[in-house]
Amino acid sequence: MKQEEKYTDQQYQALKYSYEQFDKNILFIASGALGISFAFIEKIIPDLTKAISSSTLINSWYFFAGVIFISLVAHFTSVQANRWAIANVECKNYDKITFLLNWIIRLINITMIIGLCWGILLLIKFVKLNIT
Repeated sequence: MKQEEKYTDQQYQALKYSYEQFDKNILFIASGALGISFAFIEKIIPDLTKAISSSTLINSWYFFAGVIFISLVAHFTSVQANRWAIANVECKNYDKITFLLNWIIRLINITMIIGLCWGILLLIKFVKLNIT
């Protein structure tokens, strides 16, 4: 194997590892934030009906649950895109289709990041309103 091919292979392996870690981290953070918010409610505000702006908390839960669901969709989409790429390597429009599939996966990843940020911001807002 040439040095250039070896380097390219290492870059693909690093990219694959980065994608795997990204998915794990997003899922871990969203699940953890959801769990922390439940613990917060149980310990600090056991009666949610007395909480200030409880809809903010509920909306943060929607965002966290949405991110967890989208993470599953991202994983499924990635697997299907890889299966398609393997089976259709000789396809006339292979480069165009793989480019499109990669952009779809990137959009899903960006959506997860935005959803996670919104969920965290709403959770922080709720905590701030109910602690002070």
